[in-house]
Amino acid sequence: MLAPLAGIGNWFVRLQAKRHGAGLVVSEMVSSFGLKYGDERTTREFLRIHPDEHPVSIQLFGHDAEAMRIAAAKVAEAGADLIDLNMGCPVRKVCKTGAGAALLDDPDRAVAIARAAREGSGLPVTVKLASGQRPGDRAGLHLAQRLVEDAVAGIAFHPRHASQEHRGEPDYDLAATLVEALDVPVVISGGLSSDERAAEAFERTGAAALMLARGSLGNP
Repeated sequence: MLAPLAGIGNWFVRLQAKRHGAGLVVSEMVSSFGLKYGDERTTREFLRIHPDEHPVSIQLFGHDAEAMRIAAAKVAEAGADLIDLNMGCPVRKVCKTGAGAALLDDPDRAVAIARAAREGSGLPVTVKLASGQRPGDRAGLHLAQRLVEDAVAGIAFHPRHASQEHRGEPDYDLAATLVEALDVPVVISGGLSSDERAAEAFERTGAAALMLARGSLGNP
């Protein structure tokens, strides 16, 4: 099964992806605090769901479990089918708040946030992870195990460490190890810049699906 996801862009980009065969589409990263405090732009633009998008997942980020619980409830009210939590984003302004890839080093907080999202929304929750913070770091694999044991319905895995910031070759063999270890669907992202690369990653990892983000926007 090849299920491309549009991880960046507004609802019309997701709708195009859906029209061309995506099995699931995912929103851009949305701040849990923006939703908690009712920021007008966040609520108006980022929770906009077209009827033809379904199934659609809203991707949230944040470092506080209670804020995530409230945000997840609002996502469910907006009509999303799933919630995806981004715990792999390497961008400094995200990580310095304790969100994104910073959560790889705080597994207790990460699990509490995932649990809060599930309880607040009543929806299936997936989590996107990087392999770790730096070369040789496998914190993302360990966190994936804990999340699956406690809270989440699936893992989206980007087999690069956060310090690479989307550069360099993804470790698809490492991704295959995670696929083998988990009892939930694992979706692979990273380095899928052509149909040949996507097919190779799908075969090598044994993943349930592929997530197309930057590659799909760079060359739709």
